Amino acid sequence: MELIKINIRRYCLLLIAYCLFPIASFSQSPSVQTIADKNNILIGEQVKVTVKASFRPGVFTVHWLTLPDSIPHFEVVDPGKADTTTYKDDSKAIEQTITFTSFDSGKWTIPAFQINFDPLVDDTTLNLTTDPVPVNVMYSPPDSTNELRDIKPVMDVTIPDYTWYYVAGGILLLCIIGYFTWRYLKNKKQKPAAVFASKLSPYDEAMQELKKLDQYNLQDAAEIKAYHSRLSEIFKRYISRKENKDLDGRTTSELLIQMKDDLSKENISALATALRCSDAVKFAKYLPTMIESAESKDKIKETINLIEQKTRPTDSSGRALNSKP
Repeated sequence: MELIKINIRRYCLLLIAYCLFPIASFSQSPSVQTIADKNNILIGEQVKVTVKASFRPGVFTVHWLTLPDSIPHFEVVDPGKADTTTYKDDSKAIEQTITFTSFDSGKWTIPAFQINFDPLVDDTTLNLTTDPVPVNVMYSPPDSTNELRDIKPVMDVTIPDYTWYYVAGGILLLCIIGYFTWRYLKNKKQKPAAVFASKLSPYDEAMQELKKLDQYNLQDAAEIKAYHSRLSEIFKRYISRKENKDLDGRTTSELLIQMKDDLSKENISALATALRCSDAVKFAKYLPTMIESAESKDKIKETINLIEQKTRPTDSSGRALNSKP
């Protein structure tokens, strides 16, 4: 009786072990999972298909899927990269995300891809495939509202105000014009007067112009006035050229003060008499006699000769170098 009970226990243990063996074997078998992010796309839109395989590396080696050169109705945008993950229980998972697109409208299917698992203790290869993925490729749905729409939305345009730029530019332009005008006038004032230009020396020119005064009729009032006006101009031009200054606008008093260091009192007095006689003729309508007019010219001539003698270079004997014999 006791022997029968022992045998019954053995049979029960064997039966339990037999039932659990397929479960253990199944838990060590590799598995493949296929996931698509969408099944309906517009023409040219992309769909991502993720393939994930789980297995035990100590039991199987994997020959991962290979994409064909072409897939009907689909194009591979990005084949992705196979990433391997190892878990705490020593199992591994390989995952790859493949991006497809299609430009053919219709209902198509991304085909299944084969993944091979070779057991390490057996020669029988386990061939698993991914799930085929149905994809509906379609055009954009038509607008049922029948409303007209612009190609682009209306945009607000801001028109910049350049008024102050124009004002600033105008002010700047005026400043530039003013500056160059000022420079031009300044340089023009600094240039020697045009009256200084002559082919003759100041002395020769003065003597030549004094000789021309003999042609005036000193019995005619108009010519007397022109005579004395020209006499004053000849002397002022001579002094201006000698001093290299424009003294034409100087008064008689200013000329006499300027020349007091170069002439004696007698010469200054004689020059003053001649110049003031000319001033009286021009401004007071005084009509001198022929003798007075001739004396005025002689005094001017004498003054010019004195100035020329003092300013002209001389030789070792004291004779003027440019004087006539």
